[in-house]
Formats: sequence, structure tokens, C-alpha cells
Amino acid sequence: MSLLTRMRPIRWHLLVFAVLILLPQIVLGAALGSWYSTAERHRLEDAAGTVAAAVRSQLDRELEAMKATLQALATSPNVEAGDFEALRAQSLELLKFRGTAIAARDRSHQQVMNTFAAPGAKLPISTDPALIAADEQVFASGLPAVSDLYVGAVSRKPFVLVDVPLRRGGEVRYALNMAISPVAIRDMLLTSGVPDGWTVSVVDRADKVIARSKDHDTYVGQRAPAAFVEARKERFGRIEGVVALDGTRVVTAYDTLDTSGWRVAVGVPEAALAAPLRAILLTLAAVSAVALASSAILAHLYSRRLEGEVRSLQTVATKTGLNGPVERKRGSVTELEAIADALSEADATLKERDRQKDLLHAELNHRVRNTLSVLRSVVNQTIRGGGSGEALAVKTVGRIMALSRAHDLLSSAEWAPVALSELIARTAEQEGLAIGHEGDDVMLRPEAVPPLAQALHELAVNERLHGGRGARGARHLTMRTCSEAGRLRFEWGSSPTENVSLSPPGFGLRLVRLCLERQLFGTIERLDGSGMTAVLPLEFLVAQASGEEPFAARFDKS
Repeated sequence: MSLLTRMRPIRWHLLVFAVLILLPQIVLGAALGSWYSTAERHRLEDAAGTVAAAVRSQLDRELEAMKATLQALATSPNVEAGDFEALRAQSLELLKFRGTAIAARDRSHQQVMNTFAAPGAKLPISTDPALIAADEQVFASGLPAVSDLYVGAVSRKPFVLVDVPLRRGGEVRYALNMAISPVAIRDMLLTSGVPDGWTVSVVDRADKVIARSKDHDTYVGQRAPAAFVEARKERFGRIEGVVALDGTRVVTAYDTLDTSGWRVAVGVPEAALAAPLRAILLTLAAVSAVALASSAILAHLYSRRLEGEVRSLQTVATKTGLNGPVERKRGSVTELEAIADALSEADATLKERDRQKDLLHAELNHRVRNTLSVLRSVVNQTIRGGGSGEALAVKTVGRIMALSRAHDLLSSAEWAPVALSELIARTAEQEGLAIGHEGDDVMLRPEAVPPLAQALHELAVNERLHGGRGARGARHLTMRTCSEAGRLRFEWGSSPTENVSLSPPGFGLRLVRLCLERQLFGTIERLDGSGMTAVLPLEFLVAQASGEEPFAARFDKS
């Protein structure tokens, strides 16, 4: 037996009903929450790409500005004159607006000017591979270049630089660079409007971190995560499942600078991307818990009212059909009230059946007494009629069987009205005669069946023993009936002849007269050896008057 088919109280079913109502809404809420969180995740990922593009554009502009500044400084007459001290003074003025340091180196990478060094100080040779690579690109192409992260030979601090050619006599003799500290780049990242919890990093072409919006000092100069390094082939895009340098799992959106080949990476923690879904699920769980708890409480409270109505209905059901009064205050549930009305109707029906049963018992007792009286009269009259013992027994048994046949027919019909044609057919079968029926058929009330059965038996016996005596021609065993003016006319046998007595002797025919005239209040117009003609009132034969005074009681008063 399943959980739902077991017998449970109303409050349990109401709770299940409430859950079934809330469940689709909870599922729908979860589906909408999932859709919203997915859309929000995509929005955040797109926003990360937008931030990366914005930072890339800002850095490109800054590097282009540095190039332009250096190219303007490279046109100074002090360059052609070889006056690097005067060039240093000019550089210091430019650093008030942009950059961290300006330096110049010859083709052997010997520094000839450095704003970090004191005037007249001996300057070192630069040996950092990233700086040398930028200088070599300038000497080889005569065009500006941007370096990767390097460590300055004078300051011993990390920098990146923009390198431009410095010409004397039309020949590229020096490389002039403006260096910018990673801290300055970090400060630009911090002003890019990055949401809290996100991380923006700038990575050079050697996959080293130039600047980072969070924990800059800790990670500057470190190699970028492997998953980010492997995505070098694409200029921009998004990488899932990156483990950042601080161990955080992030989705990384990146873009590549046009001026330098550096990449800007914006890392969005997976937790931040999952936060909308988590918040929705927590909210949905809280709302669902409150809704279910509220529904359970309300179902419990409302079930108490329903249980009261059901208990009153149970009380009505236990009293249905009994003699006591069945009273109940009407409730508010249509279906329960329909059951209550049905119980009320059933109570009335049962009480009416009891009344009818009592009436039927009284009537049946009366009929039994009458039947016994008839049997006693039949037996007495049969004995008085004389005859041998065997013949006397046959007559007696035949007349008793006629009454038994009538009662069998009534019993099979459950004491409902019986068709006259059925009674005739049953008599023909039991008496062994072919008796036909022509004319109107009527439904006989139960009280009328035994007298008619007795009369038909006597007529059949008379026909079998004396049929055709004194009659001319063949006889036709047919019962003809005709309804007219509230009466039913019976015709039995054939037309009378002059040789047949109108009132033949014998108890059998006297019994016919007794049944039809005394018990059925009819009139016999002819009764002789050739047949019978009688008129019986329909009022005492058919079932239409069954709701009136009992037939037997009316017969007693006649």
C-alpha cells in the first residue's frame, strides 16, 4: 500500500494538498532562479570582458602618450650637441607630467643619462634581458618599442619602459626610454572601476605579472597561471576554471594591448559568479520553508473545522434508518452536505421501507389466515362432496397446489403485480392443458392472484374431466379478456349449447363462483359445462389502487 493510499486524517490530506499546490511553484521558482543566475553569470562574464577592454584601451593610450613625449624630447637640440646634462634637465620637467624615470643608452647599453642618478655620477651598463631586447629592437628598426618587466640597473626596482630612437647626424646612436613603475600601472587599475572581489592584472609578453589590483607587491614579477599562459594564441577571450596566483578559482576575461603585446586579465571568482544562484536558492528555500510551515499550520487549523463537520456526518450515518431523530447543523462543504442530504434521503427511504415492511407483515399475516381459512373450507367441501379415497386425495391436492402455484408466482415476483397472461400460462403448464389467451392483459395485484388461480384450476379440471360433454363441434381452450368501462370481461371455453345445464352441480364450479363473486366482487353471467362468462371490476384486480386501503381489509368489510 502506497503512502497516499493509506488511511490518513483530513489534516494530513490537507497538508499533502498544500504541498502539491506549492510544489509546482517551488519548481517554477527554482527554474526561474536557475535561468536568472545563468543570465547573471553571462552578464558578469561579459562585464569582465568589457573591463579588460577598457583597461587595455587606457594602457594603450598611456603608452602612446609616453611614445609621443619621448619622440618630442628626442628632437631637442641638446641631443645633437651631445649635452646629456641639459637633456637630463629637460627630462626632469617632463617627468612632472608623465612617467617615473627617463634614461638614455648607447648601442653597448651603457647608460649616458638617467634621471634616477645624481648629476655627474658614474652610470652603469644595463644588463636586464627585457631592457636589452627593447633597445635592440629600437636600434634595428629605428622605431619605438615597449619592454617587458625589467629591473633597473640604478634603482634596482622593477619597471617597464617605452623606448624610442635618439639620432645624431641622422644615425640612431642612442635609445631614449621613459620608464614607468608597476605601482603607477596598479594605480591606474584601481581607478578602472573594477567591482569588489574582482582582480585585474597586467601581464607582459614573457607572462610575468607587471601589475595587479590586489596584493600587487606579493605577485609582481611572478609568472601567470598556466591556464592563462596557454591561451596566448587568442588576442582576447574568456578562460574557465583558472586557478589564480592566490589559489582562487576564477573565470578570466582577457584582452591584448596593441602597443606592447601585454595582456590585461580580469579575474572573476567562481564564488561571485555562483552568488546569484546561491542567493536565489537560499531565498527560495527560506520562502518555501515559510510557505510550507504556514500551509501546514493553516491546514491544521482548517482541518479542525472539517473534522467537526465530518464527525457530525458520522453521527448522522450511525443514526440513519433508526427510529431516533437525525438532526445536524448544516456545514459549508458542498460535497459533505451532498452526502448529508443523501443520508437524509436514505434515512427517509429506510424508514418508509420499515413502514412498508410492517404493513406487508400485517398483510401477509392476514393473507396467511385467509389462505388457511380457504384451505380449510376447500378441504371440508371436498370431503363433503364424497368420492373414493384416491379421487378425494387428488381433488384436495390439486386445489391446494393451485394455491401454492399462486404463491410461488407471487414469491418469484417479490409480491409485485403479476401479469394475467403469466398466471394463465403457469396454470396451463401445471394442469397439462393448452390454454390460450386473447385480448387485454392486465397486471394483477397480489391479493387477486390466489382467487383467480383457484378459479382457473377448477375450470381447467372441469375442462379436462368433462370437456365437450354435450357440446357440438370442437372446443377451443382459450381465455378471452376485454376491458370496458372499468370492468374486465372474462370468457372461458366455447359458446353454450341447449344440451348443457346453466348451473351444473359440483363443488368445483361452486368454488369458481365463490372465488369470482365473493373474493373478487365480480358477476358471473354464465357458468356451465361449456364455459364461463364473468365480469370483474378492475378496481379490485389491477395494481393502480395499491396505495389505498389493503385489499384484504376491504374484503373483510364487504
